[in-house]
Amino acid sequence: MNRFKKVLVGVALSSTLSSPIWAADLTIAVATEPRSLHPLAQALNSNHELAKHVFNSLIEPDEKIRPTPALAESWQPTDDPLVWEFKLRKGVKFHNGTPFTAKDVAFTYELVPNVPNSPSTYKRRTKKVAKVVVVDDHTVHIHTKTPYPLLPRSLSAVPIVSHTVGLETDPSEFNNGKMLYGTGPYKFVEFVAGDHITYTANKDYWGGTPKWDNVTIRWITSGPARVAALLSGDVDMIASVPTTDVANLDENPDINVSCDQTSRIMYWSLDVSREYADHITAKDGSQIKNPLRDLRVRQAFNLAIDRDAIVDEVMTGLAVPANQIAGEGFGGHNPDIPMPEHDIGKAKALMAEAGYGDGFKLTIHATNDRYINDDKQAQAIGQMLSRIGVDVEVVTQPVSGYYGKLRKHEMTMALIGWGMSTGEASAVIGPALRKGVRNNYGRWEHPEFNRLIEGALSTVDIEKYDRLLQESVAVAMADVPIIPTHYQVACWAARKGLEFTPRADESTLAEYANKK
Repeated sequence: MNRFKKVLVGVALSSTLSSPIWAADLTIAVATEPRSLHPLAQALNSNHELAKHVFNSLIEPDEKIRPTPALAESWQPTDDPLVWEFKLRKGVKFHNGTPFTAKDVAFTYELVPNVPNSPSTYKRRTKKVAKVVVVDDHTVHIHTKTPYPLLPRSLSAVPIVSHTVGLETDPSEFNNGKMLYGTGPYKFVEFVAGDHITYTANKDYWGGTPKWDNVTIRWITSGPARVAALLSGDVDMIASVPTTDVANLDENPDINVSCDQTSRIMYWSLDVSREYADHITAKDGSQIKNPLRDLRVRQAFNLAIDRDAIVDEVMTGLAVPANQIAGEGFGGHNPDIPMPEHDIGKAKALMAEAGYGDGFKLTIHATNDRYINDDKQAQAIGQMLSRIGVDVEVVTQPVSGYYGKLRKHEMTMALIGWGMSTGEASAVIGPALRKGVRNNYGRWEHPEFNRLIEGALSTVDIEKYDRLLQESVAVAMADVPIIPTHYQVACWAARKGLEFTPRADESTLAEYANKK
């Protein structure tokens, strides 16, 4: 925590230093290559952050994921709680010269669930949309299946595509650039798979002249290699700075480091459903009933986990302890939920009260290539649980296949990382804990929680929505179906004279890089 605060202070000081003369070009190195350039092909951040250079949404999330006007100048629910009216910006053109109209909005939301050969589209964001009615060229009425307060936030993630693309266009037509034209600040120039993508400024951009004449984004998957590229001057800025390099870079007078808390919560999912869990036995290896079904055991785990130690030792200070889904400043944060105290004595007493004073054996699972220090997080959790008598085996694996196994309920206690894509808690707590949803990996069920979250997500009264969401979070955290540990902090580093404004969604966008 202290290092996180130190880096933020360091950035504020470094921005006052004299700035060199900068070229009008910007080169950025990021960690993950996109799987497709089609803006709607797959809802992955590595794809989405590239799409945002070329395409706009009706509503754009700012650096804290708050909705701001973009292709829609205004929006509001009508007298009918199932109908929202969006007033569209006039005078906007796609890069190919065709005007942006309501027809493009209707086409985009029709295309979302119908992208050919797409493994995962943005249909989660539009699943509440029943139909889009074109009122006139610059007005649309979006009808929802049920009252839905998050419609503006949900649509902020969906890039608007020109209707001239057509429903049957193969995604490869975007990868070769033929159909890669949007309304955004940059135009596509070149894509070299495995190496880089280049954009040039859209001089006619409705939002004003872009900051950079040309932008090149390179994919350098190795953290040390990204740092080396920055120090050598091969790139101007890097994303996903390794936690082990943040302090040294921050002390380098030629480098500016920018860090901030993201919307990503790290938590452990617990199997509270099965009477006999696959990865729990008595210490002698014999079968026992699943201890995680007992609230006292879950509470003991919650108290045994030392969040400050995870932040300071595992995350080298670049994280924020978590006691619920949304951190302070994000929608759905409940200020009345206390941070769980780290108390081994109380944890042992709860274990004994539940009949597990001698402990048991448990296998926990985690990724080893998806989240910052994910394998180290798992090892630390294993050591902490051992202090209350649990013999823990830690199994880690690449993210490929990990979530498939989780959805098949092949893990008993598993590490999860989840970003609040809408900037508020329901984006995680809804799909993670509602009854019957596939991402409720522990298959937790709680009638009061379901009543509250369903109530929140079925009203367009924002005050009522906020109240019900906070209450649903309180119910969930009290029953401990998941154990939050920390909010992830993301860091960017840039050469002296350049500074990046961190984004809570961890996106690296050229327009957030500023000359100093």
